[in-house]
Amino acid sequence: MSKAVVISAGTIKDYAYTKGFVNEGDYVICADGGLVHAKSMGITPNLTVGDFDSYQGEITGDVRRFNPEKDYTDTHIAVTEALNKGYKEIVLLGASGTRLDHTLSNIGLLEYIAKCGATGQLINENNIITVIDKKTVFKSDKGWHLSLIPIGNVKGVSLENLKYPLNDYDLKFAESLAVSNEFTDKDAVIDIKEGSLIVIKSRD
Repeated sequence: MSKAVVISAGTIKDYAYTKGFVNEGDYVICADGGLVHAKSMGITPNLTVGDFDSYQGEITGDVRRFNPEKDYTDTHIAVTEALNKGYKEIVLLGASGTRLDHTLSNIGLLEYIAKCGATGQLINENNIITVIDKKTVFKSDKGWHLSLIPIGNVKGVSLENLKYPLNDYDLKFAESLAVSNEFTDKDAVIDIKEGSLIVIKSRD
């Protein structure tokens, strides 16, 4: 099954980087103003959702409109649509930017995606962010940093094939011990006994 791509109304400074993350056959959902980005990328979405407080132009294709006084953000609604359609891989583009509240909420959606048994990535020009709750392998990618941010307290974190390993360590909320690690020649292995980690691949 192809993946779902959610395009939100956050910041995209360089559309060139998005090309590798949207492929033919992907199911594209625009969240409100994400439609502006989709048009700039030359993409016609399969579905557009939102209250349309940030997009006032013409909308074609399949559309679901919501009252502005709703419980969930447009991006959350778009992610739920993707999950309901059975997608196990969801990429979020335009989901970060100047609105830190929306950025943090969208990172939180990655845990929601993981809890639903799917894999989510929030991607911008400098970061690839995901949330894991079990043993996961990350392909070695020198030139990028790898950081772990615990969601709450996370027990039994072990890191292999990274410059700074860990063995069965309990990471506490807001602890910076696992920030800015470095890849080696081997693929990195992150194991967790209990809890969830935000994993960020980042470059300057």
